[in-house]
Amino acid sequence: MVNKQLNIGIIGLGTVGSGVVETLEKKNNYFKRKYNLEINILGISAKSKNKKRAFSVKKYKWYNNPLDIIDIKNIHVIVELIGGSSGLAVKIANKTLKAKKHLVTANKALLAMHGEKLSELAKKNSVNICFEAAVAGAIPIINVLENRMLSDNISNIYGILNGTCNYILSQMSEKKISFDTALKNAQNAGFAEADPYDDISGNDTAYKLVILTNLIFSTNFKIKHIYLEGITKISSIDLEMGDKLGYTILLLGISNIKKKIIQLRVHPCLVSKNSLLAKVKNELNSVVIEGDMVGKTLLIGKGAGKKPTAASVISDIISFDNYKQRKIDYMKEKNWSFIKANINDRKGKFYLRIGVLDKPGVLADITSFFKRQKISISNMFQLEKKISGYVQLIFVTHNILEKQLTLTIKKIEKLDKVKTKVNVIRIENSI
Repeated sequence: MVNKQLNIGIIGLGTVGSGVVETLEKKNNYFKRKYNLEINILGISAKSKNKKRAFSVKKYKWYNNPLDIIDIKNIHVIVELIGGSSGLAVKIANKTLKAKKHLVTANKALLAMHGEKLSELAKKNSVNICFEAAVAGAIPIINVLENRMLSDNISNIYGILNGTCNYILSQMSEKKISFDTALKNAQNAGFAEADPYDDISGNDTAYKLVILTNLIFSTNFKIKHIYLEGITKISSIDLEMGDKLGYTILLLGISNIKKKIIQLRVHPCLVSKNSLLAKVKNELNSVVIEGDMVGKTLLIGKGAGKKPTAASVISDIISFDNYKQRKIDYMKEKNWSFIKANINDRKGKFYLRIGVLDKPGVLADITSFFKRQKISISNMFQLEKKISGYVQLIFVTHNILEKQLTLTIKKIEKLDKVKTKVNVIRIENSI
C-alpha cells in the first residue's frame, strides 16, 4: 500500500522544534504502519544553522528566510515554533493562512494576542489552525473541548497551566529551598528558560487562560482583562506555614461564568492538601473543567519539557491527514456581558504575612487593628525565624470581601511597627 504524503515545513528549532524533528526521524516508520502516512519535512529554518542539535540539519533543505518555506508549492502544513506575539511570528501565521496552508503552532502568546484575526483568516481561506501544544503541554485539552464536551454547558475552567512554576513551588516545598535556588534547579532540569519572566510573572498562564476562555465562551478576551499575579513573592516560609495549616500553594489560572459575567484571574492560591490539584507536583500540569452534564473533569499531564510538547505538535500535524474542518473560533463578543476581572469583588479567606519590629505587644497591636477594621481572624502566629531582621506575623482571615481587605492592608502598611509590604495569598476552598 502506498503511503499518503503529508509535507511540512518547520520554522523554529529550539527545544520544541528540535524535539519534533527528532521524533519524526525516530517514528516516521511507525506512522507509516499505523496511519498509512508519510510525513516529509521539505524545509527548516531557525535563528542559527550552526547551533549544536541532536539531529543533522544537512538532511533537510535550509532556508535563511523562514517566510520562503511557505512558498514551497507542495507543502501542506507550516509548523511555527519560534514564539513571540509580534514580528516574525505574526508574519509567518498570516502568510501561511493566506497561502491556504494549515498552521500548527505552540505559540500561546500569538494566539492570545491575535487569535480572533487569525481564526477569521483561516476561515476565509478554508484552512485550519491547530495549537494543542500551546496549552498545558501533553494534556489534550483542546481536543477535549473540541470533541469530547460538546454537550456540556461549561461554567468553570481552572488549573495548573505552567509546569515551570509548579516545579519551582514543588521544589521549594519539598526541599525547603529558596525561590532563587528552585528556579536555578528548574533551569538546570530544562523546565525553565534562561529568561523565565513569562513563566514566573504569570504571563504564560494568562496566555493559556485567554485561549481556553475564548474557546469555551466564544469571547474575545485579552490579557488586560485578567487579574495577574506571579509567584516571585512566595517564600519558603509561606509554603511551610501553608503546609501546617493544611494547604498547598499553587499558581492557578481560573475562569468562570456566573449570570453572564465572566471573570479571569491568575495568582498563587492556597489549596487544601486534600484537593486533587494539590497532588499535581513538579512539571506536571492539570486542568479542571466543570460542566452541567459531567460535573468536574480532571486532566493531568506533563506541562514542560521537549517530549511532551513535541508530542502535542506532532498529534496536530497528523490530524491534518484527513483535512477536516475544525471548529476553533475566536468570536467577537456576542450576548455576553463580561467584565474586566475585578478581583475586589471576590469574597473568601486570605493568608497574610507581615514583617514587623521585634518589640513586645506588636502581635496584640496588629490583632486589635484588625478588630477595629471588622476583620475576623481564624488563625495567627508569630514566627521565631526572622526575614531581613523583621519578625514575621501570620494571619488567616475568615471570609471577607477583597475590597475591604485591600483598604485595610493600605492602612496596616502605614503603621510604624510594620516594616514590610503585606504578603497576601488567596485561599481557594472550593478547588
